[in-house]
Amino acid sequence: MAKVEASINESTKILYCESVSNPLLEVADIIALGKLAKKYDLALVVDNTFSPLQISPAQLGADVVIHSLTKFINGTSDTVGGVICGSNEFVDSLRNVNDGASMLLGPVMDSLRSASVLKNLRTLHIRMKKHSDNALYLAKRFEEDGYKVMYPGLPSHPQHELYNSIHNPEYGYGGLLTLDAGSLEKADDLMELMQESNLGYLAVSLGFYKTLFNAPGTATSSEIPEDEQKQMGLTAGLIRFSIGLDNHIERTYKEMKRCMEKINIKKVTPVKI
Repeated sequence: MAKVEASINESTKILYCESVSNPLLEVADIIALGKLAKKYDLALVVDNTFSPLQISPAQLGADVVIHSLTKFINGTSDTVGGVICGSNEFVDSLRNVNDGASMLLGPVMDSLRSASVLKNLRTLHIRMKKHSDNALYLAKRFEEDGYKVMYPGLPSHPQHELYNSIHNPEYGYGGLLTLDAGSLEKADDLMELMQESNLGYLAVSLGFYKTLFNAPGTATSSEIPEDEQKQMGLTAGLIRFSIGLDNHIERTYKEMKRCMEKINIKKVTPVKI
């Protein structure tokens, strides 16, 4: 937090963060950031795409909350959209006919897509619980097996206690986890085998009812220079999993483990949970 405060200058207007970062799953201290924003009369904007319902940024000090509707909220990978949540005054300013950004830039969904998102939103609470339950199960089993896995619900996660202090326990720790395969070649081989085994799809999106996986270093985060990727801890073999709604998650685990053993994914020292 000291580094954030040290970066604030006379040109700073907002503080921006993700509740849970992409792709390293780092957890933001939203409460502390909210206090810092108020101290300097700034607006705190929080992207909560990875953790709808799990985290409620508006209740923790955020002034504006944004979501990619394309992901968990819609949940069926058939609509592209986003949402900006804020006070009535702020939203009204966005759609002001003279200078509102939403009015001038035209980011308005058509009625069919809007109705589709609204329909799927009604099952979000059920889906997020299942995404979280499945992800926690897999993360625990993978860690017990000795694989290098990162998930906010594991005590080994650096911000596990921070997450516990800001999340809504009913909805768990989210549907995203990462696993380090050791190299990009191993990661690609594993993802291709998992796709062939009908465990999910090699795709850059998330929040689908099927499990999705990709290597962010060469996909969703490929715009980050390699030296910066190394500095931030984004290894070439890192796989980001968006865990689906599998009903028999133990069967999914066994099949994923078979794939990992076949590809000979490198293990680290097992951690007892």
